[in-house]
Amino acid sequence: MTAAISFAAECSCWDDRERHEVEGFSEIEGAVVLSFKDAVSCLPLSGAEVVLSFPDGERTLRTGPKGYIVMPEEVVEAMDERTIGVSLTREGYIPFQASLPVEAGTLRHRRFLVSRKIPLSSVRFVLQWDETPKDLDLHLLKDTSLHISYRHMRSVPDLARLDRDDMDGLGPETLTLDRIDKGASYRLFVHNYSGEASLGGARVSVYANGKLDRVVTLPENSGARADVLMIKNGEIR
Repeated sequence: MTAAISFAAECSCWDDRERHEVEGFSEIEGAVVLSFKDAVSCLPLSGAEVVLSFPDGERTLRTGPKGYIVMPEEVVEAMDERTIGVSLTREGYIPFQASLPVEAGTLRHRRFLVSRKIPLSSVRFVLQWDETPKDLDLHLLKDTSLHISYRHMRSVPDLARLDRDDMDGLGPETLTLDRIDKGASYRLFVHNYSGEASLGGARVSVYANGKLDRVVTLPENSGARADVLMIKNGEIR
């Protein structure tokens, strides 16, 4: 019989001061800030190399003590409706990539969560969203024998665990599957526990086979619950 492990609900990775620095005051000062943090501990990723890809070439920056990189606001405004590519590398972490669409001269997504390296047999799911809804829950079901989430069995030793649960907006909700049973089927879904706003736009980063395998963005018409992916015959679908 597996002993229950007690978890405390956690606040968002970004406190009020950081939210202002990333979303508010920085623009007033003519800068755009991108913030990078560890997907489990929420510690800033300092000293990481970040390559920004623009239509006219690439620029390489390094994150500071707060895990920030800073761009002049006019650089983003000049992009019109195009896309900025982001690639981050840091020792001990899985390389991270993202494409940031410029909308109305600004960037919607400025906060990023990066996973440490995990065994090749493991899969990590990182859920991130906006200020609202306040509380989204990530659920992993294995046939009828396993249900990992904050309000169900939160950890099964050497099999799966909920690493982090945020109840204050932005995320993350991070869940790790230590090994895939190829004879079983898994379903990953997101539940809007707080019931406010919509799931639309929430993003689940999937780390598998030593890389960022995919990022699944939930559609705007998502209801209170939305499927993210299935795992069958050992394959992520």
